[in-house]
Amino acid sequence: MTGRRTSVCALALVLVAGAGGLRSAPATATAPQVAVAPADAPVGAPVSVTLTGWPTGTVQLEVCGNQARRGALDCATGSARQLYVADPQPVAAQLTVAAPPVACPCVVRARALAPDTEDAVAVPVTGTAAIDVTDLTAPVAPAGLDRAGLRLAGVSVAPAERNWSALFALRGEIAIDVDLRNDGTAEVGAAQLSLLTGRPGRATSVVEATDIAPLPAGQATTVRIVVPVDGPLYGRYAVLGRLTTAEMVGGSAAVEFEVQTERYPWGWVALAGLLILVLLVRQFVGWRRDGHLSG
Repeated sequence: MTGRRTSVCALALVLVAGAGGLRSAPATATAPQVAVAPADAPVGAPVSVTLTGWPTGTVQLEVCGNQARRGALDCATGSARQLYVADPQPVAAQLTVAAPPVACPCVVRARALAPDTEDAVAVPVTGTAAIDVTDLTAPVAPAGLDRAGLRLAGVSVAPAERNWSALFALRGEIAIDVDLRNDGTAEVGAAQLSLLTGRPGRATSVVEATDIAPLPAGQATTVRIVVPVDGPLYGRYAVLGRLTTAEMVGGSAAVEFEVQTERYPWGWVALAGLLILVLLVRQFVGWRRDGHLSG
């Protein structure tokens, strides 16, 4: 009876672990995105603006000339529209195309005014989408010095390493890949990436800030950052990031993002399965021996 009870307990352990999930789920990135349809329209026409992956809070939409290189100086701020983002799901709104103070190339700029999160920062999140304002007669923006324009092109969680430490969750860490691009005409100098980790909605563990190397004009780079996590990895985790520099696209000084992933220690489940196999073999041998003795 003791052998049977032990086998049942070991089997229950594997079933519980299996119910929790044995996979590392694909990571989900929520870098703010902006889309405009149609991509060309005259002044006074309505266009649809779709926001994806934006933090909860109020977002301002406005039409800008000169690709919003100088921030509000290039935008029709007086004709801007505001909308409220309730969750990370895509949200769409109608925006009437207004004439910006300077000529195209034009964009629709979205700017988060006051994110409703515990870790909200004073610097707003921004994003742009290209639009061709077909009948615009505004003057060309004054020529100035070459400017850098750092853009966050994407964020993803790197696959978990296949080693003993990861297999048994002996060391808690998550690696993320941050894709950056300099769309400006000058080198991006100092940039810094600050991170928080923890469970989704409770990411409060501060990670030492990472300094980003200078990025030449027109160049792209991927920065891999290994983020330590308190305790062994089991379940779902979130990494919140804030990229800070004086040379972000659209006149903002920072941009935020969040990625989430699931991690489960396969090694312990495999070990439990091996234990069950050993116990079952021992029990089978015991049954055979008892059968021979009875015979």
